[in-house]
Amino acid sequence: MKLTRSLIAAITLSAFSVGAFATSVSPGGSGVNGVLTDLGSFAAGTYNITATGIVDLVGNGTFQMQPDGLPVSTVTAPSYDYFNPSGSFLADGNPGAAGAGVLIGALIGTFSATPATPADWFLIGYSKQVTLGSAGHIYASVNDTYHDNNTGHFDVNVTAVPEPETYAMLLAGLGLMGAVARRKKKSLA
Repeated sequence: MKLTRSLIAAITLSAFSVGAFATSVSPGGSGVNGVLTDLGSFAAGTYNITATGIVDLVGNGTFQMQPDGLPVSTVTAPSYDYFNPSGSFLADGNPGAAGAGVLIGALIGTFSATPATPADWFLIGYSKQVTLGSAGHIYASVNDTYHDNNTGHFDVNVTAVPEPETYAMLLAGLGLMGAVARRKKKSLA
């Protein structure tokens, strides 16, 4: 009987251990990709990436952006008033590393340690679900054209999405616990 309870407990606990990873993504650095932050090495599977925080694209508090690329408040940095009120896909006529379809200042991700084209990137924003076909890394950066004066950071969490087999194992464990409880109740009667 003790062996059965231990087995059930192990099945139930493993169903909930999906793992998580958290880090901060800094918008500073140099080059077209700024600081490329390695969010970690992950097994094949599906992951939820979520982000919070604020970055300032000129470093003086006048150009604060949210993970989706929308300004926190009115942009007062000289010559960047065109970001008001809904952000911009271009800064001084140029798109960021993720291309003209992603707002400047947004949190972006890639599976490549050396992304070379906008096609290598995807928008993370506040939340994105990604699937890795095989084990690999997930990287993040801030979509910008000039990273050298940026400040602030986005806090990023990556959590695994349980596979259907995990739910099946959980249901099997719960069913086994019910059977054991019924058997115990029957034997006491």
